[in-house]
Amino acid sequence: MAKNLNRDFQQGMQTLEDIQALGEYNLSPLIDQAAFHFSEVHRKAEFSFENLNSYSKVQSFLEKTIDNLITAYTLRDEVTHQVLIQKKYENMSLESWNRLLEVLPTSLHILNIFKFVGTQNMQISRKGIKVRGLIKTDETIIKFREIVYRSSRKLLEQNSILTYSIEELDDERLCWLEINVDMEHDENLSYNVDFSETLGMKLGFSNIFEKYKLSNEEASKLPRHLIIEISPDLNISKYYRIPDHYTTDSNSKEMLHFSFLFRPVSIIIPKSGLLEKRPFKANCEDTGSGLEQQEVKNQISSNYRYIDFFSLINQS
Repeated sequence: MAKNLNRDFQQGMQTLEDIQALGEYNLSPLIDQAAFHFSEVHRKAEFSFENLNSYSKVQSFLEKTIDNLITAYTLRDEVTHQVLIQKKYENMSLESWNRLLEVLPTSLHILNIFKFVGTQNMQISRKGIKVRGLIKTDETIIKFREIVYRSSRKLLEQNSILTYSIEELDDERLCWLEINVDMEHDENLSYNVDFSETLGMKLGFSNIFEKYKLSNEEASKLPRHLIIEISPDLNISKYYRIPDHYTTDSNSKEMLHFSFLFRPVSIIIPKSGLLEKRPFKANCEDTGSGLEQQEVKNQISSNYRYIDFFSLINQS
């Protein structure tokens, strides 16, 4: 409902702008007043969607539901596992609660694969789920790849992604495993790359792109993995190592890295992007998941195109 509200608001404001452009000058004060009242209605409606402070019973029920899921996880296989949980439920919208309830069972299923040693630390917030714990180094992640891949696809369908990092210890028998389920995708925002000069359009990606940018030094340390490059004319190329032309021209490009458990993926875009509010105008049609070259070329006449990153990765 909140998504439809924003879309209808954007279309309504666009209509007022069109009326102002076509109408006489003396209509401007009335149009400005209508726009102000329209904005106030939108602000108050949006506030009611975004805050549960006035609905303590609803929030309490949601929290207990989350607690029950985690309790079932800690008592799996009739063996009690200690999990220290840090809950940050401030500023949780209904949409955030809904996504958390969608992704938590799948996330816990993935965590259940790994045999953590000792206490796990778990943090839950509107940003997502983070878990850190010790695992034995002989518990190689590779053997879980297929199982994790199937579960990770469910998270991608819910516009959430699961990444991981490993931290080695002096004791070679153990290492830290940190798993992060990122739920910060926002339908109202996008990471826009401006192709106005060459193609007369902006290309939009998920707002989470802003968080996964790499420096040249970080990129040079990456091992062999899948790299998807988007060229200035929107052609797609795939590599399994950083291409030579990137290292010689990295200042004019942006590289993003996603350390997925099933297969790490990097994306090279031809220039830096900017986090902006995502348009809702009628000509902002989704390019779909495949990003087929001909499809993009056929739609080049419009001034904005959004790439469904989650479906693109899910099918890569």
